[in-house]
Amino acid sequence: MATVKITTGLVALLGFSSMVNGQISPKGNLILCDCGIGDDKEHPDWSTSRQMNWYDDIKWPASASTYPEAPEMAVEIPYKDGIYPWIPRGATGTMPNGQVWTAYVEDGTPDGFKAGNAVSSKDGKDKLNCWAYHGRPVSAAVNKTISHDAICWTAFVCNHNNNPPPRPKDMDSHSSSAPASTAPPKTTFYTKPPKTVTVTSSTSGQPAPTSNPKQGQLEIYAGVNPRFINWQDTWQAFINLFVWDKNTGRCIGGPVRGQGFNITIECAGIQIDEDSHMTLLLIKALRDVGLKSLWFNQNPIIPGGTNNNQTASNWVVMPEAFSLRATDVATNKLVGRLSYKTHYDAFLATPCSTCDNARFNQSFFDPIISAVEGSYPKFNNFTVQAQCDPWIACD
Repeated sequence: MATVKITTGLVALLGFSSMVNGQISPKGNLILCDCGIGDDKEHPDWSTSRQMNWYDDIKWPASASTYPEAPEMAVEIPYKDGIYPWIPRGATGTMPNGQVWTAYVEDGTPDGFKAGNAVSSKDGKDKLNCWAYHGRPVSAAVNKTISHDAICWTAFVCNHNNNPPPRPKDMDSHSSSAPASTAPPKTTFYTKPPKTVTVTSSTSGQPAPTSNPKQGQLEIYAGVNPRFINWQDTWQAFINLFVWDKNTGRCIGGPVRGQGFNITIECAGIQIDEDSHMTLLLIKALRDVGLKSLWFNQNPIIPGGTNNNQTASNWVVMPEAFSLRATDVATNKLVGRLSYKTHYDAFLATPCSTCDNARFNQSFFDPIISAVEGSYPKFNNFTVQAQCDPWIACD
């Protein structure tokens, strides 16, 4: 630990002796940092401060245990209204030379994927691509209130490149602490009162028919691949590809082309009544999950554009495969299914992706429940189970 403290002090000395005015370098990097992780003994996973680091031309060492050169400039970014700053609505920092940067990033983006952009207000034209890149120690912290030796770790790296920085083999991510073993499906329930039915007494002397205690129960199973792809368009454009035949209830579209992959789409479902169809409800469920869940991360919108007459790019970082299955519990029959699956052009040489079970939260379950409620009154009791499938994706 003594070595770390000495190194941190050296970084601080070098970093803040070079805060000078200058032009924006074409090799410049703006790093959004989480600092002081582990310094709060009651909450060791929390950061104690956040800051922006500016580098004219950062050189990343081959090992994550070695710091890059100290930043030319740095500024602390406080919590605004008690909210973590690295989010889509944007965080603004003014560097010591007067340079103002605003970063718009989607905080749930998995590492290695584009998470948003950072925009300079100096001339209204300079825009950086921001990449999710958690867990690399990078500099000393500006805020030393809790610890004089507080270290900053990368959260997002913004640069002029079309790819994130290299990730050394000895780099561990603070956001990737999921165990390497499967967990039981996460489950949620919702019940609506069944539609009132007037029962007339029988005069034939025959006993009344026995009711099925599982009548009206609908069970939804969601399977999510833990590895992600980058869909280079809007989420609504992807949903529009689920073209289906109202007579058969089946999807009729062909494979969808992405950058280096094809996506196959399948769906089928029963007619519930004259106004609703299970296929349509499952498509709605996928659409709404994509808009609200941490499993799907879309490009943040930069207010007012960037004043550089460039067409704004759209993308969605989403699981490479996703499926929904709806089962009538009373009959144990499948009444609806929907899925998409990615097929790559070449063998993947990327690291294994392990399930992040924390993404199965209320923002995942609620949109599914809300969508399938459209099957009422045929179904009035809803169960949703969700699980990574597979738990670890390696090839």
